[in-house]
Amino acid sequence: QIQFSDPYYLAKEMLIVPADDAGKTKADYAGQRIASTKGSTSEMSIKLNKSEPLTFQDTASAYLAVQQGKARGMVANTMTTTKFVNESKSKGKEMRMIEEPMLYQPIGIGMAKDQPALTAKINEILHKLDESGEINKIWDKWLGPSTEYKMTRTDKVVPLSELKFDPIP
Repeated sequence: QIQFSDPYYLAKEMLIVPADDAGKTKADYAGQRIASTKGSTSEMSIKLNKSEPLTFQDTASAYLAVQQGKARGMVANTMTTTKFVNESKSKGKEMRMIEEPMLYQPIGIGMAKDQPALTAKINEILHKLDESGEINKIWDKWLGPSTEYKMTRTDKVVPLSELKFDPIP
């Protein structure tokens, strides 16, 4: 029914664990109990990793389960996990993020299917916004170093075919 532009953001489902946890890669957590929000992409990524999901109605409860030692880690989107890791430096059990994403989700603009001129124009504009630095300015305003997320944008607008990731089944 719809098609998507070139992705302007590569969303990631990230695993956070207590700072003193010995695991380094997502494979180190296969078979382990990992918390997430019920019915979420995070839960799906846990199952795809052959880990055991411990699910909750909200992300805060999933995080609390890790803080209380009921789960070895927690999976959520990068913004949420970054915020939890940053906050954990001053309260609760200190957390860290496993560098390897559990799952990638390319984010683009959805539009009516079979309109190649519209798709081409939107892709052209996205590439210009990226090349000019405008996307980075918008990113920095909402998610950048001076926000509670303190995230740096490293992705570039590229055709989906240039990204290396396993599609969500």
